[in-house]
Amino acid sequence: MEQAFGVNDYEMRLGKVRDAAQRAGIDGVLITPGADLRYLTGYDAKALERLTCLVIPVSGDPVIVVPNLEVLAAKASPLAQLGMEIIGCGEGEDPYARVADVMVGASLIAVDDHMWASKVLRLKFAMPLAQQVLAGTFIEPIRMRKDTREVDALRRVGAAID
Repeated sequence: MEQAFGVNDYEMRLGKVRDAAQRAGIDGVLITPGADLRYLTGYDAKALERLTCLVIPVSGDPVIVVPNLEVLAAKASPLAQLGMEIIGCGEGEDPYARVADVMVGASLIAVDDHMWASKVLRLKFAMPLAQQVLAGTFIEPIRMRKDTREVDALRRVGAAID
């Protein structure tokens, strides 16, 4: 099946999230596998015990932290076309510390609404001075507004289901 969305779509979506976070006074947004990660990057990451986390600092380029075993899948996704840095973490490495390194000095971090509690708590431990808030408050309104390509894709899917 032809991919409905391209690099420009994902760049625009990432920019909208960054802008909304900045307007809200948030230093960065952390997104783990799920619908928001697919929407923002086109990467359909597996939800694993190990951390996969898209890091969107408001004052820097987004990066993604993935387990080493997922680096090839990440590179085969639209992430590579976006030119996004993919940070692989091996056994014995602390991916939460890698996220904290990207977000050094952050005081307010938005985490995706569906992030596992174990990951939220480990991120809090890695960034103890950063307050955490839910990202859905500004991501949901962005996702609700559909552009013409999204409406067309929804029509095609609806027709296929019918």
